[in-house]
Amino acid sequence: GSRPGAKLPKVFHINWFREDEKGHYIWPGFGDNCRVLDWILRRCDGEDNAFDMPIGRIPKPNTIDIEGLGKIDMDHLFDMTKTQLEHEVKDMEDFFAEQLPGQLPGPIQKELQNLKDRIAKM
Repeated sequence: GSRPGAKLPKVFHINWFREDEKGHYIWPGFGDNCRVLDWILRRCDGEDNAFDMPIGRIPKPNTIDIEGLGKIDMDHLFDMTKTQLEHEVKDMEDFFAEQLPGQLPGPIQKELQNLKDRIAKM
């Protein structure tokens, strides 16, 4: 990332397995994942279809095609509390400590700290 002119890949994280309070998956399943991939490709092409959150950019309302899928609670799908995010960061820290004890590259440490700082401001 520090090399002038470097073209870095775009990175997306998707939790296909998010559950509601009853333990049902919020997203309908594999056959409809292409809808999210379509959103990603449009994002990569420069479409203004996301907004900033402490964890990165998430889809703006109505930018993922859900026509014909029935009722999907998109607000719940993207709702993340400060406590949930703090737990996620702790899991990441534990993973890195276990897998890369004392070897986590400085830029990744900095990104992790920046993430923690953004979540703390929620």
